[in-house]
Amino acid sequence: MALNAPRYVCLSDLHLGAAYSTLTYADAQGRPDPGRPSDTQVAFGSALRQLLSTMDGPPPTLILLGDVLDMGLSPMGDVAAAFRCFVETVMQDGGRPVFAPRVLYVPGNHDHHLWRIAQDQQFQDALQQGRIEDDLIKHTALFEDAVAGDVAGAARIASSMLTRLVAGCPGLADARVDIAYPNLGLLDASRRRCVVLHHGHYIDPMYRVMTILNAQAPGRSAGRNPGTVTVSDLEGQNGAWVDFMWSDLGSSGMTGAGAGKLYEVMRDAAASHDFSQRLAALLVAKLDQNFGMSGSMDVFQGITVSQLVLGTLDATLGRGAESQRDGYAEVMSADDVADLRWYLSGPVKLQLEQAGLKPSELDFSFVFGHSHKPFEDELPVAGFDRPVGIFNTGGWVMDQPTMTTTQGASAMFIDDALNVASLRLFNDPVNGRMPPVHARGIGGFRDRDNPMLAALAAGIERTAPAWGAFSRNAQQATQSRATLLLDEFFTASVAVIADARAEMEARAKTMAKANA
Repeated sequence: MALNAPRYVCLSDLHLGAAYSTLTYADAQGRPDPGRPSDTQVAFGSALRQLLSTMDGPPPTLILLGDVLDMGLSPMGDVAAAFRCFVETVMQDGGRPVFAPRVLYVPGNHDHHLWRIAQDQQFQDALQQGRIEDDLIKHTALFEDAVAGDVAGAARIASSMLTRLVAGCPGLADARVDIAYPNLGLLDASRRRCVVLHHGHYIDPMYRVMTILNAQAPGRSAGRNPGTVTVSDLEGQNGAWVDFMWSDLGSSGMTGAGAGKLYEVMRDAAASHDFSQRLAALLVAKLDQNFGMSGSMDVFQGITVSQLVLGTLDATLGRGAESQRDGYAEVMSADDVADLRWYLSGPVKLQLEQAGLKPSELDFSFVFGHSHKPFEDELPVAGFDRPVGIFNTGGWVMDQPTMTTTQGASAMFIDDALNVASLRLFNDPVNGRMPPVHARGIGGFRDRDNPMLAALAAGIERTAPAWGAFSRNAQQATQSRATLLLDEFFTASVAVIADARAEMEARAKTMAKANA
C-alpha cells in the first residue's frame, strides 16, 4: 500500500564545496574535488529516491534551508560545481526529476550572498517595469499567496544562477529556484496551522550583533524589546557584515583562504589557543617595532605587555572556541533557548501579525538549522497559546574532531496538512556505532496524530537496506574527516607553539643585545 507523501522535503547545512562537508568528495589527504559526489552523497540520493517511491502523490517541493552552498570558504566555481553535482546525484534519477520543478531556497549566513544577488535582481526587475524603488528589498513576504496586511514587496525572487545550474541537468529543463528570505511561511487552507522556516543565523546573537549594539545606544531602549524588532531591522542592520564575513570571502583569493584557515582553527579549542599564542608574539613584535614597547615592559602590577596581549587574545579567540566546543554536550544551552524564544516571540510573531494572523490561535511549528545539532521538541513561547513545535535539521559537516552524539543531520518531511516529521539521518558515531536512520517527532499526542510521521517510519522500514548503506558511508565519512582534523590541528599545533616560542626567544635575544 502506498504511503502518504510529503508536500515538502527540507534540507539544510549541506555546505557544498567545503572540504569539511561529508557530501564533498575528498581524497585520502583531505583534498576536495567539488565536481565529484562523495560516497555519502551517492548513498543518500539513492536511499531518498527509494523512500519517496514508496509514497503516493506528486513529487514534493524541495526546500533548501541555508548554508547549502559554502560561499564563505569556497570559490564561486567550487560551490557551483558542487551544487551541480548535488543536483545530478540527488535531484534527478536517470533523467527523471525527483522533486517538483520549483525549488525554494532560504539563504543562511554562508550563502547569504544569494540574497544579495536576489535583492539586486528585484531592483532591476522594478526598473524594467518603470519603477525606481526607494532601496533594496530587506525581506520577502512570509507567505507565497497574498495574505491581508503582508507588507513585503515581493513574494519570491528567482535565482538565475541556481536555476541555470539546475535546469542544465538531464530531465530538469523546466526547473527553477526561487529565493525567500529570511523566513519562509507555509499556511494551511484553514489558516490555523502554520510552519515557518528560517536558517537560524538570526537566532544566534553573533549574527545580529549590530542590532544588539544599536539597542544599547542612548534613546534606543525600544530595540531591547523583541516585540519591536522586525526581520527588516535584522537584515538592514546586520546583512552587510554577515554577507562580507560569512558569504563573500570564499572568492577573495588569499584573504579568503586566510579567513577559511581561521574559521577551521576557531572550530577547535586547542588549535585556537595555539593560534592566539602565535598571534600574540607577532603583535608584541609590531608594538616593539612601531612604538618601542618591549614585550617585557611592565604595564601594571608586574604584568608585561606580552602577558597582557596573550591574555586578551586567549580570553576572546581561545575562550570563544572553547565555549563552542563545550556547547556540543547538549543540543541547546539555556542561553540558546532564550535566543530562540526571543526570535519567535519577537520578529516571527510580528511578521505573522503583519500578515493578518493571530499567533495565539495557531498550531505553529518552526524549522531551522545552523547549529548542526538536530533535535525535535516543544517550546512554550510568549504570544503563542500552544507550545511551538521545534525542529532542527542539523548539518552535514564535522565542526570538531571529537565525536559527540549531538552532531548530525536530519531532513524534514512536511505534508499537505503541514504535519512535520523528522528523518533523522545520522548522529556522530560514538564508540564505533552510528544510530540507524529513523523517523522522529516531538513526542506526546502530536506524534500519535501525525500521519506524516507514521508514513515516514513505514517508508524507512521498507527501504532499510538502502538506508543501511547510507549509514555505513556516513559513518566512514565522519570518522575519516575527524581523523584529518585531528592530524591537522593537534599535530600542527606542536609546530605552531614551537614557532611562536622561537620567535619570542629570538626577539628577546635581539633586544638583549641591543640594550647591552
